[in-house]
Order: sequence, then C-alpha cells, then structure tokens
Amino acid sequence: MAPSNQRRGTVVVRTALAVLAILVLAVLAHVALPLAVQPRLPPPNRMPAAGAPLTYDAALEQARERVQGAGEVAAAHPDEWLHQEGLAGAWIALARLTGDFDAYAQAQAALDRAFALAPPRAGPHMTQASLDFTLHRLGHAEAMVEAFAHYAVPPEREDVDEVAGMRGDLAFYRGRYALAWRWYSGGKTFSPSLFRQAVYQGRTGQADAALASIDAQEREMRFPQAQSLANLELQRGALELQRGDWPRATTHFAKAQRLFPGYWLAQAHSAQMLALSGHRAEAIARFTDLAGRSGAPEVMDALAAVYRAEGDSAHAELWAARAGTIWARRVQQIPEAAWGHAVEHELAFGDPARALDLALKDYRARPYGVSAVTLASAYVANRDPAEALRILQPLDHTPFVSADGHATAAQAYELLGDAKGAEAERRAALKINPHCLDRDTALIWFGH
Repeated sequence: MAPSNQRRGTVVVRTALAVLAILVLAVLAHVALPLAVQPRLPPPNRMPAAGAPLTYDAALEQARERVQGAGEVAAAHPDEWLHQEGLAGAWIALARLTGDFDAYAQAQAALDRAFALAPPRAGPHMTQASLDFTLHRLGHAEAMVEAFAHYAVPPEREDVDEVAGMRGDLAFYRGRYALAWRWYSGGKTFSPSLFRQAVYQGRTGQADAALASIDAQEREMRFPQAQSLANLELQRGALELQRGDWPRATTHFAKAQRLFPGYWLAQAHSAQMLALSGHRAEAIARFTDLAGRSGAPEVMDALAAVYRAEGDSAHAELWAARAGTIWARRVQQIPEAAWGHAVEHELAFGDPARALDLALKDYRARPYGVSAVTLASAYVANRDPAEALRILQPLDHTPFVSADGHATAAQAYELLGDAKGAEAERRAALKINPHCLDRDTALIWFGH
C-alpha cells in the first residue's frame, strides 16, 4: 500500500472515531470527586446539529445500515484492508451505541482481517488502538500506538494529538497520574485533550475543573450530535452524583434523555435516580422495560438491587441470575472488557471468591485507582482486611480521590477492630460525598 493510501486509510475512520470517543468514557468511566461545589458559568447548552440522528432508534437504524453497507463493500473488495477497517469502524459505532459485546467481537474480527491484508508498516493501527482502549487491552493498545508512531509517512496534526491522548490514557490506567496529565494538558507539539482532562480532573478531586473542561469540549464541537451531547450530560451527572448532589445529577440525566430520546443508557441513569429518591415502583417498571429492550446486564443488576431493597428476594434472584449468565459469557468472550464490571455483579449477588479472582485480573490489567478500590472491596468481602488496606493505602500518596475507597478502608479497619481508623476513614469518605455511606448506595449502578 502506498503511503498516500495509508494516510487516506487513517482519514477514513478518524472523524467517526473522534465522535465515538466520548462514548467509551461515558459507558465504562467511574468518577470520584470532592464535596465542595464552586460557582461556574452555565454550561453551553448547545442543541444537536441537523443531519445526524436525533433519536436513539434513528441512530440504531443508521448504525445497522452502515454495518450492512460496509460489509457489502468489504465483501466486494476482499483483498483491500481499508474496507475491512471501514467495516470494523461500523461495528464499533454500533457496539458503543448498544453496549453489545457481539458487535465488539465482529469489529475485532474485521480488524484481524485488515491486518492480514495490510502490507508492512501499514494497517488499521489507530482503529485497533481505539478499540483496545474500549476493551481495556492496554498492552495491545500500546503496541498499536507505537506502530502508528513509526509510520514512514509523518502523521497529520490530528493524529499527533490523538496519539498523545492515547499515551496519556496508557499512563492514567497504569496509575502514572503525573505522566498522564502531561500528555493530556498539551505541549509544543500537540494540543490538549479536553475530554480526557475532564476524566482526569474528575477522578482527582477537581469536580468543577472537570465540569469546565466538559463545557469547553462542548463549545468546541463543530457539529454536535445528539448522542455526543447526551453523553456529555451523563458525564456531568456522574460528576454531581459522585460528590453527593443527587438533584443536579438527576437534572443532567434527564437532559440527556431529552437530547437523545430513547437512549437506553440515559434512561437507566434516570431510573436509578428514581430508585434513590424513593420512587421504587416506577424505577422497577422502567428498569424492567429497559432490561427487555437493551439486554444489558448492568440494567438487570440494577433491577435486582431495587427488588432486593424492596424485600422481593424472588425477583431479585431472578434478575441477578439473568445478569450473571450474561456476565459469564462476556468474561469468556472479551475478558479484559468484562472483568471490572462482572466483579461488581459478583460482589453484590454472587460469590466473593469469584469476585476476588475477577478483581485481581482487572487490577493487574489496569492498576489504577478505580480497579484498586474494587480489588480492596473484594478483599473485604473475603474477610481479608489487611490485604484491602495494602491495596488502598498507596492511593493516599497519589492524586486519585475516592469516597468509595475511604468507605472500603473504613470497613477494613472495622474488621481489624480499629475503631479509630474506621472513624477517620468514614469522615474522609463523607467529606467527599455525604451520601457515600447511605444504604441506598447499593442502588447505584450507573455513573459511579
């Protein structure tokens, strides 16, 4: 493949990947923030641009049509890797819209075919790296980034910026926070990554800075799509949820629904807030409908949690079992992408030993704050408080901030009989999020 074709191959998918990048962090991000709320300017409140789908159903229909069309083109040109990359991009778009692991598997299969067809020093490296980050495959993502960086043709500015952002992601999810921020904040040779900055700021106790970065990201969108705007609202709501401002979180989640009607993920966030506000019958009705339409195991787990809170153990066990079956399949299908979520299911409804096994795998793959807190929770569930504290205490020397981490440490100290240590950790947790010790936090499955 000539260098000019190689460059065109990158351009083919760059725009789609840029639009879809927000979805990765919106579905899979876990944010922890401090309580203090600082005044800020109102968000930009932009409306979706014409031309892109304005509803979830329309977006789903378009995504399926693109998969079919890209598949036909790829079949008609079986020896051209660029068309396989295009097919992979179509599957990725569908997967990020629906959360369907089968679609992610189809995307990987198309990329495998593309690499088999591509000549040396060419291929869909950026598309593969983007998928790898979605699926939490850091090692493979790093290999793809390095391969792209050594192309014979110098990359264009947009690609330089994206590679810098990906290098920041590699550092961040390996717990190297200072290095991650250097990549995210920009420099002489690359531009800052506003959305990645927001994720970093949110997880390091800078809620208002994170919200400001999201606002800046929205203002910079040239043609904002309904799906992207809705996901920005989900991020704003998650920030508010994790510092304990449930009314503001509810407002943002509701706006996400208005911006992108029918979006199952926004509906799930709002149903969760109904459960937290005491409207559990309505939450059950909405979650039941969503579970049938989306097939998402997270929704089934959330529904099981509400039933359990209502004392309906039969329905709780029914939905938890259905979710468990899907999680088990996903762990077999794409393990790295499933470990961190499946462990939450096991901690809530399953086997503590199984939860610990999953948590260890996830932590080894991505040794950063969120996976560390989850692993510590699994150690507590297995009555091993010393190991939980061994994992948690190093976080005190990093920028990472987590109310859940302090709450888990409090549980560990209680198991050790250290009342003073437990009380100190509870105070630290409540300072970040005044709701973090509420019993109803067991109802939170989205935006945490």
